[in-house]
Amino acid sequence: MANEEHNNLISAWGDEALRNKFDVNPYSLTQEDLEALQCYDKLEARIERLIRDVLVKKALSNSLRCKL
Repeated sequence: MANEEHNNLISAWGDEALRNKFDVNPYSLTQEDLEALQCYDKLEARIERLIRDVLVKKALSNSLRCKL
């Protein structure tokens, strides 16, 4: 499995196994595993920002609708 496929698989299915492995023995992870965790963290932060933006836009839309 190529590194990119491995990272995509981790991003798609979550990283619980790698997180547990990192918590127990961080030095046992390969460089690819660490990169996959980093990619997942970046993806998670990006998703949180997008959700926050959508909620802010929805709240603004609702507040403008109520004032009219």
